[in-house]
Amino acid sequence: MNRETEAIKNLLNWLLQEPNPNFSKPSGDSSQETGFDEFGAADQQLNDSDPLDSEEVSIPPSQFNGSNPFFFSGYPFSPEESQLFESGDRPAVQDRFHALIQRRLRAEIEHKPPLFPWETEVCEYFDSATPDVVPAYFWTAQLQNLSLPIPMPETILANLLEQCQEVVQTSLREGAKLVQAVESLFPGQSNALNQLAGLVLASPSRSAALAPQPSRLQEGFPSDYDVATPAQRMALSLIAAREIIESLTLTVSPSQPQAERQWQTAAGTLTLTADYQIATGRLRVQGELPCPGSLQFQGADAEAIAQRSNPGSLSVEIPDPELGQTNRLEVRLEGANLAPLVFAIRFVTEAE
Repeated sequence: MNRETEAIKNLLNWLLQEPNPNFSKPSGDSSQETGFDEFGAADQQLNDSDPLDSEEVSIPPSQFNGSNPFFFSGYPFSPEESQLFESGDRPAVQDRFHALIQRRLRAEIEHKPPLFPWETEVCEYFDSATPDVVPAYFWTAQLQNLSLPIPMPETILANLLEQCQEVVQTSLREGAKLVQAVESLFPGQSNALNQLAGLVLASPSRSAALAPQPSRLQEGFPSDYDVATPAQRMALSLIAAREIIESLTLTVSPSQPQAERQWQTAAGTLTLTADYQIATGRLRVQGELPCPGSLQFQGADAEAIAQRSNPGSLSVEIPDPELGQTNRLEVRLEGANLAPLVFAIRFVTEAE
């Protein structure tokens, strides 16, 4: 029994010791600056060896059960051994013992971190491909330039951008495209959205080069989106969807064979130029990429892909585009889990 008591005394003394100054210390522990730990124990030199390594403590199996009044968290103490703790309050003694164990283990693990089974030494892992910007918002820098009556939350604009990329490829009429792009934000409001979409289409686009004075639809908005009425929010979303769809669409024709679009990204400015080459009958798209990436151009019966490993120019083209056909252009820029930005390249007749 004397050997067991002495072993427990040594264990407690070892736990109360401060880690070796050459070892890593837990961050944020202001008690280290005063020379005393959180239990008032003065700094002492750490003994690298565990005092129990040379002791064999024999513990009767009967003590490993809940009936032992001195059983704390799986470590049994006999009545004699419990006299080592003179705080008088068992919960306080238990909390202190747990804290000592946790603190000592933390210091030892920081000094010598555990290894994975395949490791022979401590390694640091970095994911250099992860972009600094959340993928969902990589493309939304452009949306801050939308000419809206009042600013809209970026989360809503990101949702609209995703929906507009889907509807811009469809053959729906313009009003139906707007409603489909925003209806997920306003479930069960199809009738109201259809009415407001008609008003939005009747008003001139605020992104036009020679935009007139704001229409009646665009007047009377509050200064903040959070205090806007449901109808005002629906109108704002439809106006934003209209401008996003226009920004995602490049239209060329034999009489106007070229169209250009710029899009601000988190990596810089993306520039696209669609060019219908009358002499060869080919539809060509050239892109200036702000970082490594690729272009994928899909027509009715043809597809072209080009990519580069650094910023710069890329071009793709398809032969004999069909009049009235909407051709899909995917722009991919380097980044982990980064979805492409999808444009519609339209080839229309003179009348359109």
